Amino acid sequence: MGADTFSTSWSLRVRRLLRRIGFDRNPMRRGTDRIQAITRAALVMVFLAGAPAAAVWTGHAFYASGLHAGRAQAAACRRVPAVVLRKEPVVTAWDRSGPPPARLSLRWTIPAGSSRTGEMTVLETLRPGSTISVWIDDRGWLTHPPWSRAEIIDRAVGAAVVAPAALALLLAIAGSVTSLVLDRRRLADWETDWLAVEPQWTGRQ
Repeated sequence: MGADTFSTSWSLRVRRLLRRIGFDRNPMRRGTDRIQAITRAALVMVFLAGAPAAAVWTGHAFYASGLHAGRAQAAACRRVPAVVLRKEPVVTAWDRSGPPPARLSLRWTIPAGSSRTGEMTVLETLRPGSTISVWIDDRGWLTHPPWSRAEIIDRAVGAAVVAPAALALLLAIAGSVTSLVLDRRRLADWETDWLAVEPQWTGRQ
């Protein structure tokens, strides 16, 4: 008896679900309604299957490209010591739990033996005369340090998080375009049916 009750309940739930998505014998439903229901179900299935794959693939791609870019940057620049010549505070909103930002005037020696000077902004407590390590390019000028592994991982994780959202947006646009096309088709069908029924109701030809 319990099995029969469960079977009946399950059958009712399936019928209710089919009715909601448009698969029933309601004569008021058109082919466009069923097409729209199939399209929505397909888009949901694509998202459920594609979101994890998109996250994994995008994260891996960003991680691999980040490692390649980091190696290229490391090969194109080198780290040298620089002497702090002057220090100027930078007026900005900063977290008072750490050191304030400061603009440093630096002097360093390139591999060819000549000296170069430049400026950079840091969040470190340094004084004129102290030494700091800087990165220079193949021409001897200051450049950004190569990406660290932690930075590469952060970028890869961020890309993996954004990928499912981008897929959802793309599928939502596809669903909206499909609904717009089907709505126009439904309006045309309703207009055709009304032109056929109106004379019978109003007596006008």
